[in-house]
Amino acid sequence: MASPLLFVCGVSRPLRIEDLVVWKLACEFEAGVIALLRASPTASRDFRFSSQLGDAASSVAANVAEGFYRYNAGEFAQFLRYARASLAESEKRLETGVRLGYWRQTDLTTWLAIANRLGPAMRGLHNSLIERRRKSGKGGKGVSR
Repeated sequence: MASPLLFVCGVSRPLRIEDLVVWKLACEFEAGVIALLRASPTASRDFRFSSQLGDAASSVAANVAEGFYRYNAGEFAQFLRYARASLAESEKRLETGVRLGYWRQTDLTTWLAIANRLGPAMRGLHNSLIERRRKSGKGGKGVSR
């Protein structure tokens, strides 16, 4: 099956989720945050904090995947908005971890750099999906595959 990106981005072959830059970055971000949590004994003992951060970081990739497999540009765009919100929550909680002494700001450099690439990548993909939907004249229905 082709993805909505086949039509949006003018790709000549069906895309797999693994082909998306946003997917790759979201998975890298998730793995990094989980590794950071596991490396901090104090953060690991704060079950509520570590659960909330882990859930938020995991939700970024999960929402990208859920939107991609909806096979509808409008719905995909909506799930990218959810993913961006989860990314913002993750970044905030990472910074909270610094204030709580779970890690140093320098420990976050790699993961915040990925987040700083991921946010604009999701925004660009979202805008592409919305623009395609607008041009198709489908209104609220989105662009189906």
